[in-house]
Amino acid sequence: MFPVSSPAVALSFSLLFLLLAAAAATPNLDIGMALSDYSDFSDFSSMLNETGVADQINNKATVTVLAVSNGNLGALSGLSSQDKKMVMSVHVVLDYYDETKFNKSHSKHAKILTTLYQETGRARNQVGFLNMTNTGKSPVVFASAAPNSHIEAQLVKVVTTKPYDLSVLQISNLLNVASISPAPYVAPVASPPRKVLAPAPAPASTPTPSLAEEDNVSPASSKTKPSTESEPAAADAPGSEQETSAASVPCLASTILIVSTWAWFLLTMI
Repeated sequence: MFPVSSPAVALSFSLLFLLLAAAAATPNLDIGMALSDYSDFSDFSSMLNETGVADQINNKATVTVLAVSNGNLGALSGLSSQDKKMVMSVHVVLDYYDETKFNKSHSKHAKILTTLYQETGRARNQVGFLNMTNTGKSPVVFASAAPNSHIEAQLVKVVTTKPYDLSVLQISNLLNVASISPAPYVAPVASPPRKVLAPAPAPASTPTPSLAEEDNVSPASSKTKPSTESEPAAADAPGSEQETSAASVPCLASTILIVSTWAWFLLTMI
């Protein structure tokens, strides 16, 4: 045996450490290699590489990739690089599913699946989750858990598996992500033509009499009854008291004159 402190033992431990480090640095998965034998998914594989999602998949321990065949990536056209990466990340489930597991997981209720996009910390409004419906009586259905995501995708087949590490499933179409998917175009409904109505005739105007005509109108012809409320009563008018006082002065003078005459007449008789 070599002494513990011998150079040979130290070198052996160094080589072992390097081998372990190299094994740890080697990706456990290789999604590009897994799809290389399936030409129907070459466009999907290229999009994984373009967006950088392939590298994220290769650094995971267990994933299930929901892939679509060539010709079904049209929904990505016109999207920004960030939005494309989000859509592709939503198609990577952080769990392992294959045909055996599907057959053992029938349920009447949808199951929530966590996707790779949920790990980014940018997911909002349930965009990072999927709803999987597997009743056992109909095809397995996947759909985004985000509100207003109405498009579903059905499971077509299992493409390839590396048990308990990597599973690639073909689905019918890309999953709809409501936060970036454009709203469906709705043609505007033309409103019926409005009926144009003829203008109503103007009301006949009453001629206004001239000043000369107003002067010729006699008071008797006026039909307007004078208001008695606005005029004070004759007994309450100040002018009536003055006229009464003025009329009583001649009467008093006459009375004094008559009394004086009778007094003088009586004195002459005596």
